[in-house]
Amino acid sequence: MSMTIRDLTNRLEVFSNPKWACDWDNVGLHIGDYDGCVNSILLTVDVDDAAIKMALDNKIDMIISHHPFFFKGVKKLNSDTIEGRRTMKLISNGIAVYCMHTNFDCSHMAFEAAERMGITGASVLEEMGEGYGIGAIGNLKSETELGKVCKDVKSRFNIDTVAFYGNEKDLIKRVAICPGSGKDEIGLAVKKGADLIITGDVSYHFGIDGVADGIDIIDAGHYGIEHIFMDIVKNYFKNEIGGIKVMTMPLSNPQKYI
Repeated sequence: MSMTIRDLTNRLEVFSNPKWACDWDNVGLHIGDYDGCVNSILLTVDVDDAAIKMALDNKIDMIISHHPFFFKGVKKLNSDTIEGRRTMKLISNGIAVYCMHTNFDCSHMAFEAAERMGITGASVLEEMGEGYGIGAIGNLKSETELGKVCKDVKSRFNIDTVAFYGNEKDLIKRVAICPGSGKDEIGLAVKKGADLIITGDVSYHFGIDGVADGIDIIDAGHYGIEHIFMDIVKNYFKNEIGGIKVMTMPLSNPQKYI
């Protein structure tokens, strides 16, 4: 089965409405002809060299990514820049690129992450509009020591290591979760009574200031939770859009630890 890019993107935009993206974001079809056909897709967090190589090796028609391919303003596309080289390779090989970023965060990411963590009664952390927004907040079934929650984050999101701010013996009940970079949500999580926020990209001073404000923090890295994007979209294709070959990038956190 094949679909036109237009038909496929229409289905994706029902699944994750572009109107829910933040004003500063860039979502939707970045590269491609709407009248082109799609028989196969590759799901990835980033459209990097590894993803492009996998797409080429497997004759993929479209890459669907979480992070935008074009994010900042582009003034030139040539072989002197990483972005230019990647763009020319994609276009010359007829590979389309579609991106679902903060609109996906608002519609699916945080609530799926909350469910994986066993957080019940989850609601939106930062409301962007009626019924949707960034992050989620709810309760664990029972009070759990911070050290145990750290181990749960590692096991449930396939992460080797996490950083945390707080005391391992602190008892945690109310939890906010914000996949990706969520240090700016720490203050809101405090106001909403969270004992803990699970997020990524937490700088040192945000971490110690958060603890001083009365909230523990688990930093799972930017990629650490967001890679569930691939599983969620893969399941959507399996359940709602049959007949298209779906591949996912192997899990590989760009941030390494030794």
